[in-house]
Amino acid sequence: MSSIGVGKDTISVKPAPTFLKTLVLGISLLITQGFTHATHAANPEHLEQLKTTNTCPQCDLTDADLTNANLQQAELSGANLKGAILTGANLNQANLSQAELNGAKLAGATLARANLREAKLGLRELDADNPLPSQVEPDNLYNTLSWLGYFPAFIANWYAAVVTDLRDTNLQGADLYRANLDGALLSRANLQDAQLDYANLVRTYLREATLTNANLVSADLRNANLTDAQLEVADIRSADLRGAKLNNANLDTVNADSANLSGANLSQAYITNADFNGAILVRTTLREAVLNGSNFQIADLTQANLQGAQLKGIGFNRANLTKANLEGADLTNAKLAIADLTNAQLTGAILHSAYLHSATLANANLSGVDLQGAQLREANLSNVTLVGATLEDANLIRSTLTGANLTYTNLTRCDLRGANLTGADLSYANLTQANFSQAVLMDASFQGANLSDANFKSAIGFNRYAVPRQ
Repeated sequence: MSSIGVGKDTISVKPAPTFLKTLVLGISLLITQGFTHATHAANPEHLEQLKTTNTCPQCDLTDADLTNANLQQAELSGANLKGAILTGANLNQANLSQAELNGAKLAGATLARANLREAKLGLRELDADNPLPSQVEPDNLYNTLSWLGYFPAFIANWYAAVVTDLRDTNLQGADLYRANLDGALLSRANLQDAQLDYANLVRTYLREATLTNANLVSADLRNANLTDAQLEVADIRSADLRGAKLNNANLDTVNADSANLSGANLSQAYITNADFNGAILVRTTLREAVLNGSNFQIADLTQANLQGAQLKGIGFNRANLTKANLEGADLTNAKLAIADLTNAQLTGAILHSAYLHSATLANANLSGVDLQGAQLREANLSNVTLVGATLEDANLIRSTLTGANLTYTNLTRCDLRGANLTGADLSYANLTQANFSQAVLMDASFQGANLSDANFKSAIGFNRYAVPRQ
């Protein structure tokens, strides 16, 4: 095994097959030609001006060594700080608006309430004549290069040189409006109360970062790594989080209205009482996530994976859950009025007292589901599978159950008045005290069913002579 990274953020790498190492050698010879660092030091006069006056806007401070420097409230707007070493520096309330900090080293620095509006903190290009590939992020870089074999020293050195290092930095209350942090390292950074609206955070490494109450409205977080991050009360409305990693992240009470999280991974994330109205979560993974009390009204969760998720009291009214996987999920008291669950997988789910008025569950699999006391009035359950499900005291007035499989289902005291059960299979179902008044039962099967005290008054197509004596 080999590894690459900076400090704690190191990822192990597996060696490649021998034939690939030959390829690596050839590629290495080509790559090294473009990895030459053009010699460029900070302007000595500008550096002296900064140290003397704490003011140096538009200055050239490229690769300057400002380790542990006290630059509190410094005026550095528009300054060139590419590759500058600012490790442990005090930049609290400094003005770095539109400054170029690509490749700067700011690990452990403090930038509380600093002005970084439209600042550039993305990956650095070391050689203007041979620009380096910038479409990388830590995880993808490691994975791609690991396929090629062990990492030569120049690869590790290249990554350390081009990445903007903001690990463990204090950016609380900082203004990063429209800042470019593409591919930056921000693991464990404190961004509480930070303004990151419209910021470019594509491929940013924000593992274990604190973004509590941060403003991320319309921010671009595609493929960002936010594993174990804290985003309580954060505002991510209209943000782009496609392909982002949010495993185990805390998004309690977050506002994600109209956000796009398609393909994102939120496995085991904590997202209670959050707002996702109109959000897009197509093929999003929310496996074993806790979403109790959250609101997903009109959200698109097509093919989303919600296996084993905690969804108590969740709001899915008018949501699109077509082909969603809700197997084993707890939807107790969930609100799913007019929701579309066509072809959804709900095996073993708990929908106790759930509200599904006018919901569409056509062709859905609800085998073994607990729908006790659920409201399914006027719902579309055509061709649904409800084998062994519990619908005791459920309301299915005027619902559509044509072709439904209700074998071994518990429909005790279920209200099915005016329901359409044409071609439904109720074999061996428990229909004790169920109300089928005015229901359509043509071609329905009641073989071996328990019809004790069931009400079939004015039922259409029901053959009372075929009902076994109790």
